Amino acid sequence: MSFVQSLRTLDLRKSPSISETVDWARALILLNAESLDGEVVRDSLNVLLKFEQDIASVEPQIVELIRRPLA
Repeated sequence: MSFVQSLRTLDLRKSPSISETVDWARALILLNAESLDGEVVRDSLNVLLKFEQDIASVEPQIVELIRRPLA
């Protein structure tokens, strides 16, 4: 869940809540995602982020955010 924690550090209109994080985890299971990669995150980002503006600002940073360790 370090990816979600990384999202919460960004200046977003609405950071992912616990409920959205749980929904995203369920979506990852349904997608049979064994690990996070750019494609899986792009395909499911709208579950975590509710505003198009937030999605658009995060998309170019996805790979970096996936690799970012927890502080």
